[in-house]
Amino acid sequence: MSKKGPLDYQLNTTLGSNKINVLNSFIDPLLVISICTVLVFGLFILYSASGQSKTMVSLQAIYIGFGLIFMFIISRLDERIYKSFLVHLFWLGLVLLLWVLFFPAEGYETNRWIDLGFISFQPSELLRLFLPLAVASFLTRKKTGPFLKDWFIAILAISICSFLILKQPDLGTSLIVFSSGLIPVLLAGFPLSILLIFLVFIAALSPLIWGSLKLYQQERILTYLNPESDPLGAGFQIAQSKIAIGSGGVTGKGYLLGTQSHLEFLPLSHSDFILAVLGEEFGFLGIGFIFLFYGLILFKVFSIGFGARTEFARLTVSSIGFIFLIYILVNVSMVVGIMPVVGVPLPLISQGGTSILIHLIAFGFVLSMKKRQTW
Repeated sequence: MSKKGPLDYQLNTTLGSNKINVLNSFIDPLLVISICTVLVFGLFILYSASGQSKTMVSLQAIYIGFGLIFMFIISRLDERIYKSFLVHLFWLGLVLLLWVLFFPAEGYETNRWIDLGFISFQPSELLRLFLPLAVASFLTRKKTGPFLKDWFIAILAISICSFLILKQPDLGTSLIVFSSGLIPVLLAGFPLSILLIFLVFIAALSPLIWGSLKLYQQERILTYLNPESDPLGAGFQIAQSKIAIGSGGVTGKGYLLGTQSHLEFLPLSHSDFILAVLGEEFGFLGIGFIFLFYGLILFKVFSIGFGARTEFARLTVSSIGFIFLIYILVNVSMVVGIMPVVGVPLPLISQGGTSILIHLIAFGFVLSMKKRQTW
C-alpha cells in the first residue's frame, strides 16, 4: 500500500480548491440558500393561508421545482450566448399581449390569461422580465452608448407594452411593467431633466387619466385616500389586513392558528395578502425573518450587479434587483394600507406559478452574469 507524500496532498488540495472555485463561479451559495429559504418558508405559509390546501401547495412546489431547474440551467450560460437574442423578447411579449386581447381565455374575469390546457399564464407577468432584459440588450448593443433615438425607441416600446396591459384591464401590473422597463433606461444614463418634463406632462393629464379609469380602480384610490370611507366595501381588504397584522403582535398567534384567514375574514389571503397571514401567525419576528432573507437576496444581487464587468450585465442584474425590491415594497405597502390595492404578489411566497417561475429565471440570469464579475 503506497503512502501519499506532500506532493500528492498539495495536488489533492489544489484540485479540491479548483472544484470549489468552479462551483462558486456558477453558484453564489448565500444567494441560493436565501432564495431557497424564502421558497420553503413560503410553502408553509401558503399551506396555512390556503386553508391547508395540499393541492395548492403541491402545485406551487412543482412550479418551484421547475423554476429552480431553469435557474440553474441559465446560470451555466455565458451572457455572450444570449445577449443579442434578448432584444427580441420584446416582440415575443408584444405578440402575447395582442393575443390575450383578441383571443382571451374563457372562464376568467379579465382578459389577462392564456390557457394552454395543461398550463395557464399571464403574459403581463412575463413582460416584467422580458421587457427590462430586452431594453438592457438594446441600449448596450453599441460600444458608443445609446443616442437620443435609442432612448425614444426604448421608451416607446415600454409605453406600448404598458398600454396593452392597461387595456386588459390591469392598472397595477401596467404600472409595474412600465417601471420595470424604465429602470434599465434610467440606469443607462437617461437625462433626468427629460424625465422631469415627462412627469409634469403626466401630472397635467391626470384629470383625463382619472376619467379613463374603471370604477373599481377609482374606488381603490379613493379608499386609499380615506380607508374608513367604506370599511365593509372597497376598504374591507385593507381593514382586515391591518387587523390580522396587528393581532399577531411580536411572536404571533401560532402556525395554523390565525383567525382572520381561517375564518375567511381576509380575502386573497393566499395571494396578494399572504403577508397578513404571516404577520398574524408569526408576528413581527416572522416578518423580520423573511425580510432578513429578502435583504440578503437584494444585497447579493446588487453586489453582483455593481461588480459586473460589462455594461449589459450591470444594467440587467441591477434592474432585476430593483424590480424585486419594487415588488416587495409595493406588496407590503398595499397590505398595510400605504398604497392602493393593485394586485401585486409577495415575491417567492404568494400563490402563483408564473410569478415564481419568472423570479427564479431572473435569478438564473443574475447567477449567469456573476461568472464575469470583477470581484
